[in-house]
Amino acid sequence: MVTTRQLSPSPSVVVEALPAPALVPMGPPWWGAVMGTGILGTLTQLHIGAWGAGALLARFFLIAGWLLMVSFAATFIVRVARSVQVWRASVSGVGSSAWGMVAMGILAVGAATGTVLPAWNPALTELAWNADRTLWLIGTVIGFLSTFGFAVALLRNRPAEPRPAWGLAIVPPMVSATSGAPFVAQLSSPLAALGLLTFLGACFVCSLTLGIVIFTAAYHHHLRIDPIPVPLSISSWIPLGVVGQSTAAAQAIAGQSERFLLPAAAPAAHTIADVYGYLMLSIAIPLVALAISVTVHGMRNGMPFSPGWWALTFPIGTLSLGAFNLAKGSHLSGYAIASTVAWIVLLGTWTLCVIASLRPLALQLAAGRPGSTRRQPTGISNPSEQPGS
Repeated sequence: MVTTRQLSPSPSVVVEALPAPALVPMGPPWWGAVMGTGILGTLTQLHIGAWGAGALLARFFLIAGWLLMVSFAATFIVRVARSVQVWRASVSGVGSSAWGMVAMGILAVGAATGTVLPAWNPALTELAWNADRTLWLIGTVIGFLSTFGFAVALLRNRPAEPRPAWGLAIVPPMVSATSGAPFVAQLSSPLAALGLLTFLGACFVCSLTLGIVIFTAAYHHHLRIDPIPVPLSISSWIPLGVVGQSTAAAQAIAGQSERFLLPAAAPAAHTIADVYGYLMLSIAIPLVALAISVTVHGMRNGMPFSPGWWALTFPIGTLSLGAFNLAKGSHLSGYAIASTVAWIVLLGTWTLCVIASLRPLALQLAAGRPGSTRRQPTGISNPSEQPGS
């Protein structure tokens, strides 16, 4: 009779596979990556596009923006095709504000296309403008659906705790106002041009009004009642999107209004835009300080990675764009320097977000490979039980 004996594991170690961090499924929350990449392409072209290396970098960000936009859209469509619940979850309640990022991502890539591609190859100028116009129309429609859909959800659900992330739903019309201004000059019909300029002005007012209401409520709540939760720390950058984008929009709209103003009135429009920019970028100083403080506090207290980290990109990009446009309008070199500094910061935060986004994916892929196990000391079967975890 043959007997078998089951060998017990070594008393010194227990071999155990540890799960990789869960990734947020592809959907609207990830579109902050498209937003940040698109505006970085535009700003890189504006700042150093005249240099050989700078032009190559701007083209890299343009291509990356298109790849992200197309792949994100395709992946989400596949998910929706497999389960309609994915779609319902993305548009239900105040969580629907994330669709504002989809709109702004499309608008940002469109603006980058219209800025980078003609400089890359002048023969592609018409193609670039057609692509920009198409993406502007798509992004503007999605943006307005997001803005008013979110407003309806807000009135219906009446959540008790306002969040800076709510602003994601109301910034798209301001982005449309900025990126749509160049199209006014392309319209040969004065009536059509005036109609578009009026629409852009309405976008500006709509976004600014809703932004003041939502962000005032959010700041009051988090400064006086309950601080921003650690996992949402980076959302403190979102209000700066309205600040920077509205500064850029005011300059863009003022520039296009010259076509419909008396020669004596045109300087007044530019003066109003300049004064508005001075005010908004002055307000940005304490808001940036607050956002840095909240973000550092979150990092020190173990803020987990999420797609929301990409809020470190687009709002900073809008500050750079707003300062860039204000420098051109006011002829004050100080704002040009501020724009350059913000663009350099954006290069750093974009890189940080790319690394932070790829890290959990790499860990998950590594955990899924055969034989990818980690050794734990005897008696510790759960890594959360380790000292200091």
